[in-house]
Amino acid sequence: MLLETLKTAAVQRRLMKPEEEMGVEKVYYLVRDMPYIRASSRDPETIIHEWRGTCSGKHYLLKELFAELGYSSRLIACTTVVHIDPEKVHGKLRELLERSRGRFVDVHNYLILELPGREMIVDATWPLNTKGSGAVVNERFILGENQHIACEPVKTWVVPDDCNAQDFKDRILKDSFTSEELAHREEFIKALGEMSRDKLK
Repeated sequence: MLLETLKTAAVQRRLMKPEEEMGVEKVYYLVRDMPYIRASSRDPETIIHEWRGTCSGKHYLLKELFAELGYSSRLIACTTVVHIDPEKVHGKLRELLERSRGRFVDVHNYLILELPGREMIVDATWPLNTKGSGAVVNERFILGENQHIACEPVKTWVVPDDCNAQDFKDRILKDSFTSEELAHREEFIKALGEMSRDKLK
């Protein structure tokens, strides 16, 4: 079970004690605070093993963990166009943003958690240690209280449970943006990951 795998990894990393319970809040915080770095695969076990992920990998994992805890959820994909002032970042990120005039496009993933009589937006994209960098960080997880989505959605889809979530996302990317925009996106995400690795050293 993924819950057991997550707990074993968290205990080994001294992020929790063996006697602690893996409740929905603890699971959320563990996944949220994984570094924002693209893993070698978005497979949930790989995300745990490498202890890293971006919005897709983190939410693919979180959806399965919630299911093991007895909570149903829907995976959401949305296009977004973000404008970032290049002067607010440094190094490679600034260079990339200057080249695109501050424009960054993406397809973002988050979850809608289904609760009795209500639904809850859940977004675990940005770790707590990125607070203050301009990222949308959800500091608290309160069951039933909507969280902030890490971007401004343009168009939104519910990802069908019977399809490959990554293939679905890749199709939206290809249909929504130009090849130049997608190449810039890849460079930008890679640069974000390198910046996160530097912070971990």
